[in-house]
Amino acid sequence: MLTTLLFLLFGLMVAYFCYSVYFYGGRWVANPHNPRISSQKQQVIMGSVTDRDGTVLAYTDETGERRYHSSQLTRMAVSQVVGDSGGKVSTGVDTFHAQYLLGFKSSVIERVMDALTGTPQRGDDIELTISERLSRYITEQFPSGKRGAVVVLNYETNEILAMVSLPQFDPTDVDAALQNESEGALINRATQGLYPPGSTFKIVTLASALANLPDLENFAFDCTGYYPVGDYSVTEKSAHGVQSISDAFAHSCNTTFGALSQDLGYEMLGETAEQLGFNENFMFGDLIVYNSSYPIDGLSPADLAWSAIGQGRVLATPMHMALIAATIANGGVMNEPRLLSSIRTAQGGERRLPGRAAGKRVMSEDIASRIEKEMIRAVREGTGTRAALDNGYVVAGKTGSAEVSDDKSIESHAWFVGYITNENAPYAISVLVENGGSGGSVAAPLARKTLQKAIDLGL
Repeated sequence: MLTTLLFLLFGLMVAYFCYSVYFYGGRWVANPHNPRISSQKQQVIMGSVTDRDGTVLAYTDETGERRYHSSQLTRMAVSQVVGDSGGKVSTGVDTFHAQYLLGFKSSVIERVMDALTGTPQRGDDIELTISERLSRYITEQFPSGKRGAVVVLNYETNEILAMVSLPQFDPTDVDAALQNESEGALINRATQGLYPPGSTFKIVTLASALANLPDLENFAFDCTGYYPVGDYSVTEKSAHGVQSISDAFAHSCNTTFGALSQDLGYEMLGETAEQLGFNENFMFGDLIVYNSSYPIDGLSPADLAWSAIGQGRVLATPMHMALIAATIANGGVMNEPRLLSSIRTAQGGERRLPGRAAGKRVMSEDIASRIEKEMIRAVREGTGTRAALDNGYVVAGKTGSAEVSDDKSIESHAWFVGYITNENAPYAISVLVENGGSGGSVAAPLARKTLQKAIDLGL
């Protein structure tokens, strides 16, 4: 009996080791403090990194030096995605995917062939899904002097078309960024920045209400401009009057959603939030995304009301909010985002891409369809009208203006989350402008410009 138990424990240990290597192995190799990285750089010519159109973003010259695109604007627009030669941006491709770029994935046969032909060992070349042209455009259009992020996804292929973070740095002069660490240019705000999502979280609250409140169609609430709950009040700038759930979503009525949260309770709302990825450790193969959070402990009525409108202790990354938009577009299925388009060996062959999790259904198709309907209305006649496109393209979306301080002189974070419903332009987007003010007046116009540019580029 004891022998059987020991064998069982040994088997579990081996299984866990294999699991860890499969899911975490790339992260271990990519650690910039891993001495094997610096050693390998002395022996292997690091592979190149290109965008989806073949534009070279990073390469190694004949002297062994790591070089980046000749245009400073381009270098900076993709800086957090590509990273730097010194590994200061550990989530950048140059470090996170060093296992390919530095030849760790090369087979024994490939190494023997290099030795027989006298060819210096060279790492794999990586083609990314992002568009340098779209990334550069977003950088040019982003509100001057502001920080934030923009994520654009193709929700049919799951490709990341752009992942822009502001402020940016020049990988040819990382010392300048290190001397101004307070600017946070080395942080990829798209995947590492955690922000209160504000009213964009009402997508989650609406999903929870549709799943759990059978009489929602009869729901009505008289918005007087404030909703007292506990020792606090959820407020609005002006009274909306009697609101249906559809009206409240289009007008982004805080008091109505605050009242709705009391019918849901923190358990049901928390369960929906977790189904949509909050409190989840995203173990994506292509990139690192920090965990968004939704409090699931016993919330006070006031905390619950604030959490239902994306305030309080609720935090999300722009990438996660883009994934939620893509999930609605995909009928309730959340897919893993893709950053690697292809990996080519030094011998010209194709390297197998890392495994990706299958899509996960996180809400019913009927609920996703209903939310899409409400998001379309929000853009057509609600707070998101400045995100609307012409020429027959229909945008579904939700704005957000997330308060970050009790000091009203400090501007809110401006959000827009949404997507184009047309099949020939399957683009989902998340825009976050730190202290930008109103999501409807700041984030929504940037989303419109970005989506139009993606259409024009034919991505």
